[in-house]
Amino acid sequence: MRDGIDLPEEIVIQILVYLPVESLVRFRCVSKSWDSLITDPSFVSLHLRRVMARQDRSVVLLRHYSLTQCKERNTLYLDGESFSEHQELEFPLKTNDTYYLAGSCNGLVCFSDYIINNLQVILWNPSLRKCVQLPIPRFIDTDLTHTYVLGFGFDSRREDYKVVRLIYILGKSWSVIVPPVVEVYELKTNAWRGIQTAVPYVIPESSSQAFVNGAIHWIGYNLDDKVASHSKSIVVLFDMHDEVFGEMELPKGGDYENRLNLSLAVHQDSICLLHCHPMEEDGHQLYGVCWVWVLKEYGASDSWTKLFTINIGQHGGIGRVLSFRKQGDVLLVTHNDELVSYDLRSQRISRLGLYGVARSFEVIPYMDCLVLI
Repeated sequence: MRDGIDLPEEIVIQILVYLPVESLVRFRCVSKSWDSLITDPSFVSLHLRRVMARQDRSVVLLRHYSLTQCKERNTLYLDGESFSEHQELEFPLKTNDTYYLAGSCNGLVCFSDYIINNLQVILWNPSLRKCVQLPIPRFIDTDLTHTYVLGFGFDSRREDYKVVRLIYILGKSWSVIVPPVVEVYELKTNAWRGIQTAVPYVIPESSSQAFVNGAIHWIGYNLDDKVASHSKSIVVLFDMHDEVFGEMELPKGGDYENRLNLSLAVHQDSICLLHCHPMEEDGHQLYGVCWVWVLKEYGASDSWTKLFTINIGQHGGIGRVLSFRKQGDVLLVTHNDELVSYDLRSQRISRLGLYGVARSFEVIPYMDCLVLI
């Protein structure tokens, strides 16, 4: 055995794979051989599989602009019987640019800035406190007005993380032209490449995404209809391995004309639809009721099931529904920019003492991860 360690390497691996990322980072200094072992892609993958299989506590990353501290905060919270602050993280990029969440997967978080013609995409590993700025995408055209949509996920068969980017050229009267230009970034190659595929779908820039079953999902519509505002809303998906687009129907019988009232999320490894119903208060649009539908059998549009109803109209209305907690409650932002926990059984809210700009709140699953090491 190397470096005076009187154990076979296979045994050392089986010991190290159970250690947290913080310890493994320190142990890289033990020797060159340990550094090589811990940073080896096969060990990184093995450690991730172990973490995913044995995660025994729920930790989330709460990102928001605090109104009380007048700054952006990235904070880990323990999501058990209570929702308690565990540790504040420092975003590794020293910049005044505003980054929005493009997606998260297996402990990695993907951000993008708002500068269309100088697009920056960032992959951040909070457990390593490390980020990587992706190369500038291939399609950067300052002469044509365009908008773009990003998706982020994991190709389990290639064991690689990918970012997909759809670029829509805008024509007269800001009409969207299809098909969009599509390009894919692969972490292993650290490069973008274009893909040739017919994409008849339009995905609004504001559409949320959900990564489930090896595919990214957005709310979108098919441009076969002449009038986009009256087009039928659907779930548009992109398979991360085969790199093809598809679609799924929404629950039957619903009024999905206003896509601003629709968003996608993940609930217990299943894709779910949040269908919120507006209410007016002091000239601001809020939501009094939000229906949560879950797709019981993936790919079968007739298996949508209404799981529960969120109703806090009596508390002043919902600003945004953020995330489902481990205990079954829901984290949401109220009409007065306060983060609360909503008990689905009693339909009561618990105040968490957190206030922030409503659109800045993001709740991201946190996981020990060695990717980017």
